[in-house]
Amino acid sequence: MAAPRVLASTTSHKAEPLMPTLEIFGRLGLQDVDLNLHHLLELGEPVPEVAAAIAENNLRVRVISGGWCDFYHRAPKIEETFTSVAAQVAIAEALGVDYLRLFFGRLPRADYSPAARQTIVANLTRLSGAHPHITFVFENHDGASLDPDVTVEVLGLVARPNIRMNFDPINFAKAGVDAADALAIVRPFVSHVHLKGLERGDYCEFGEGDVDLGPIVRSLLDGGYGGRFTVEYEGHADKTLRLYRSVGRARAAVGDWGTIG
Repeated sequence: MAAPRVLASTTSHKAEPLMPTLEIFGRLGLQDVDLNLHHLLELGEPVPEVAAAIAENNLRVRVISGGWCDFYHRAPKIEETFTSVAAQVAIAEALGVDYLRLFFGRLPRADYSPAARQTIVANLTRLSGAHPHITFVFENHDGASLDPDVTVEVLGLVARPNIRMNFDPINFAKAGVDAADALAIVRPFVSHVHLKGLERGDYCEFGEGDVDLGPIVRSLLDGGYGGRFTVEYEGHADKTLRLYRSVGRARAAVGDWGTIG
C-alpha cells in the first residue's frame, strides 16, 4: 500500500457551498482530500465543474465518500442501492478516484440473522463483481455495523479484495464499544480510517475530547497499516478552524509531514 497520508474531509462543509470550500482547502494547504459527494448527488453540482475546481486549487482527491445505501435490502428495493452506487462510481471514475466509502446499511443489530447475513454477503459479492476496479470501504456507522463481530463475519464471508472496511474508532466509542477491542477484531479488513473526537457524547475535533486515539493510531501503524486516514470534523464550532487543527494533529500522529498553511 502507499505510505500513510492524512486527508481532509469535506464532510465538515456539507452545509457550505462546495466551490468556495475547495478554494479554502487549497489556500490552507489541505491538498489531499476525501470528497463527500453530497453536493454532487443531492445538490446537483456538475462533475466537470467540480473537477475543474479541484485542478484549479491544486487538490488531490484520494477518496470519495458516497451517499447512503443499504446492502441489507432484498429485491426489488436493493436495485435502488445498486443504481445509486453505479452513479457514484461514475463520479469516481470522472475524478480519477478508485476508493469509495459506503455504508453497510441501517439494519438494527437485533435484526441481524442468518438470512440477513446471506442477503448482505450476496449483495456485496455482486457489488465487487460489478465494479472490480473500485475499492469499496464500508464504515461502521450504525445498527449492526457497530458490532465488530458482525462486520468481520460479513467481510470474511464476502472475501473480495475490493470489499474492505472504513474503520471509524469514534463511531464505535460513541456506541459504547471499546475502539481498541474493535480494532483487534476488524484489523485484517481495515483499508481506510476515520479520525475525529468525542466529548461528552458529541463529536469534536481530533486530538481533543474524552477518547485518546493516539494508541489506536500507533497500533495501526505498528501493525503495518499503510493506508490513509481521513480527518473529519462534525462538531458545532467553526468547522474550518477545527478541521485545520485536526489535520495538523493527525499529520503529527501519523508521521505525514506534509505542510499545511
